[in-house]
Amino acid sequence: MKRFSVFVEVLLFLTFITSAKGDEPTVADVNHWEFQAVDEDGYGIYSPDDSDKVILQGIVLNNPEEMLDPTPGNQSYMGGQWQIYIQGEGDDHAGTAVWLGQYYSKVTSSYDYTDEELLAEMCRINHDPNTGYMFRAGDRVKVTGWYKFYKGKTNVNEKHDVNDFFDFTVELLEPRVGLPVPEMITLDEVKDANDNFIFDASRLTGCEYYQARLVRINNVNIVDANYWGPDNTPTIEDANGLTFPVKLGIGYGFTEFQCPSGQIDVIGILDQESSGYMVCKDGYRIWVVNYDGNGKILTDFGFPKNRLSGDINMDWKVDFFDFAEFAADWLR
Repeated sequence: MKRFSVFVEVLLFLTFITSAKGDEPTVADVNHWEFQAVDEDGYGIYSPDDSDKVILQGIVLNNPEEMLDPTPGNQSYMGGQWQIYIQGEGDDHAGTAVWLGQYYSKVTSSYDYTDEELLAEMCRINHDPNTGYMFRAGDRVKVTGWYKFYKGKTNVNEKHDVNDFFDFTVELLEPRVGLPVPEMITLDEVKDANDNFIFDASRLTGCEYYQARLVRINNVNIVDANYWGPDNTPTIEDANGLTFPVKLGIGYGFTEFQCPSGQIDVIGILDQESSGYMVCKDGYRIWVVNYDGNGKILTDFGFPKNRLSGDINMDWKVDFFDFAEFAADWLR
């Protein structure tokens, strides 16, 4: 009788797991270009009919803690959040956001992470499962996961379900290969003469061509410095009066350094968060996640204001002492 009871319990457990998960998901190895395909309304057309999960490879464009606030239980409507952008390489002219949030439902907490669960989950996706290496911008990685379309782009995420079945994974392919060279663009390539976003469903021109990739726009001015600060969105303008929103991340530089004045260049990720869900032809912006205070280029080269890139010993000048440290480490 005891054996029969155990058998029934096991059968019920397996039935529950099967009903919760359904059939094993299909997985497709795809490139970013085909994954980000859209229709004439800008709505993503890569669907579960193509595959339930995808495998994507590319270069990490940002450190997640500089883009979205990961603090568990923060005041954001999604709580703590994590996001990286992966840019395709070679002919794969596109990129993909990989996102995770704490709160997926305001109705029942069974769809949300507790603070402790969120920290554990972020620790998992921040590190290579095989080596423990902590991912940083400039790493080449492989992402495997489910996906969901949101306001202009198809993201890899957990489909708003905290069940382990919907976890995505990030694996290291090669560390520290470096960020891609930003693509040089002018505002007339992404805005028309009336200062409207240029949308092209074929993604061969306009904002869609550069979406989720690292871009550079030269010779612009920030025209509303009052919006300078973490998580704000000031506007840049070129000599022809064309404008473009710049989404500032939460890196320390937006608090520590003043808004750069005069004519500057901007380097960041061309992102989209449309005002609609089904028609997604607006909401483009350049996301700059941190700023080093250099005063000439709105980006983060990785060294503070007044520090030169050759200042190896960090004494605020480049001299033979820096050369001595360089020589001592030669070929190490």
